[in-house]
Amino acid sequence: MRPRDWREIPELHSALENVGIDQHHIRPSNIEVSNTSLSVSPLPGGPGVWDIAVPFDAVAVMFNLRSLHSTDQGGGKAGVTGVAGRSSLDAATVSLGGHGTLASTSYNAAYSKAGGALYLSHKVFDASGNLVLALRDAYLTLTGPSTRVLRTEWTNFGSGYETLNCWGEFMVFG
Repeated sequence: MRPRDWREIPELHSALENVGIDQHHIRPSNIEVSNTSLSVSPLPGGPGVWDIAVPFDAVAVMFNLRSLHSTDQGGGKAGVTGVAGRSSLDAATVSLGGHGTLASTSYNAAYSKAGGALYLSHKVFDASGNLVLALRDAYLTLTGPSTRVLRTEWTNFGSGYETLNCWGEFMVFG
């Protein structure tokens, strides 16, 4: 996913040809993010919570998060691409990375909270290379009368504290 590569459509109707008033969408806002400092306790503790400020009127977020872990499929970075809304049951993702059946492989998986998924990504987001941190949940929530955040929750499947290490980009709709 490359959010900045999406076609940009003007918001002025006079700038559009043969397009009605209800046949286009406002261009989403892009937010670049990174976190290399969140310490997540191992189960049964946690989850680790990372709140990312978004515009108050946001109704959905499309996100792309990458880890330091490289996959053996073209040398890409492991991570997760997904969509989150204002309910914790809205999130759906596709994750790349993790352990395959052979030491040199990795795999993709789709996760959906509406479909009953407990987590939203593979265990690939820790700084140590132990592959024990996974995205548990992502949803938009109010933190005040006029502030909203994308709340991401992280689970540590390891035996000791692990530090989150990821970067990415969010497209905010609303």
